[in-house]
Amino acid sequence: MARSDLSKIRILSKYIYNNKGLKIGLMGGSFNPPHNGHLKIAKLALKNLNLDEVWWLVSTKNPLKTSKGLMSLSQRVELTKKIANHPKFKVLNLENNLKTKNSYDLLKKILPRLSNMKLIWIMGSDNLLNFSKWYKAKKISNLIPFAVFNRRGSPLRSINSKGAYVLGKRINSSRLKLLSISEPPIWGYFHNVNINISSTIIRGSKE
Repeated sequence: MARSDLSKIRILSKYIYNNKGLKIGLMGGSFNPPHNGHLKIAKLALKNLNLDEVWWLVSTKNPLKTSKGLMSLSQRVELTKKIANHPKFKVLNLENNLKTKNSYDLLKKILPRLSNMKLIWIMGSDNLLNFSKWYKAKKISNLIPFAVFNRRGSPLRSINSKGAYVLGKRINSSRLKLLSISEPPIWGYFHNVNINISSTIIRGSKE
């Protein structure tokens, strides 16, 4: 019998109560479809941020993108589960179950439930370019630390973008392992990742 993600969060909250300081990376996205670039970022985050788990948060819809070509949520969740096949990865569709439409509202709902955890938001540098357009971006930056992974073609533009300014202080590269336990607003940047694949490219190759 399948439980809703909300029930899973409650169960996790009870578990976490006895495991204070558990460090979790949150990697949100539409995953339309998920690909090896997402997998690489999740694995790098797990190792280089000294995390206990990475949660793949499959969003109902990216508010900054068109719905054209968007697979159903159930399809994207199943595909993500297949690619995120790792004992320290969890695939959740919290946005749908908690009836939220953006990252700010989602964080405001889950952070109080997971107050014993150390949470960090994981994203690619392409998302940093658009971060200033996110709903209540500045307030989001005050809720949780951010880890940004370089994607080929956007390093300098993203580091110097308005989104980077909104995120606040950037932690020194030598201290990235401390990012998940740092007080926001703070963010870190991982160079030399150079992921050169995207969901858009994959969808285009199938058309």
